[in-house]
Amino acid sequence: MKQCTQRGRTMIEMLVAIAIGLMLTVGILSIYAANRQTYRASSDLQRMQAAGQLALDRLAYQVRMAGYGQIVGDFTTVSNPTSFTGNPVWACSSGFSNPLDTLDTPACVGGTAAPDALQVRYQVENAAVAGSGESRDCLGFPVPPDSSGLRTVRNRFYIANSNGVPTLMCLGNGNPAGLPAPLIPNVEDLRVRLRVGDPFTSATQVANPDGFTDWGRVIGVEVCVVVSSDQTGLTATSGATVLNGTDCRGNNLNNTDGRLRRVFTQAVTLRNRIL
Repeated sequence: MKQCTQRGRTMIEMLVAIAIGLMLTVGILSIYAANRQTYRASSDLQRMQAAGQLALDRLAYQVRMAGYGQIVGDFTTVSNPTSFTGNPVWACSSGFSNPLDTLDTPACVGGTAAPDALQVRYQVENAAVAGSGESRDCLGFPVPPDSSGLRTVRNRFYIANSNGVPTLMCLGNGNPAGLPAPLIPNVEDLRVRLRVGDPFTSATQVANPDGFTDWGRVIGVEVCVVVSSDQTGLTATSGATVLNGTDCRGNNLNNTDGRLRRVFTQAVTLRNRIL
């Protein structure tokens, strides 16, 4: 009777099989890592886009409301036909010296190294519909009337750290505690430029708020914000989207900390400003 013999794999065959398996594993892991990186970058890009657009929307709405007041006279016969008085906007280079200052003209840090700050003032209706938000500040608190019965909103926007994250903050004058609150996280920079009208010509100049004093001729505001990604470990070309460029101050954006950054800008006219 013939006996069948069994043969196993040789050592060379085993080594070749292991090598092929390792190559396939490395390839699969590389594809997975690349897809995961692209997904992370795409997700953060969407969040950055939403945060930047929201920041511009909030700031633009406030600037458009700046200087609003109730009509009290004839536009053709009086110099100030509304009940609003004071400066509709007040901007500070490098931020407010003390954001909690209750003055309508807060002191400024000055310089151009740190993020700017913006204050917007306008009146709200005394007879606003309950719950409509028409008589509230940027944080949703109802604005109390002054001695003359008028309700003047004073909202301040600036950049500060909130839970270790640079955040666009808001401080309204309706909160009895007088404390600010975070609006939008991961906003690293706020740059404010003033559009100034020439009373003798139709020309418009753009001015830096540092040292600016002629607030009565401000007819518009340019705002620029820089938003960073939540996550680190991302590259400037993640998701085939190049984010290299310049920030609000003309400096090159960097990715040395592994975060993506995007710049958002908008120019807004003070529609309630009467020249």
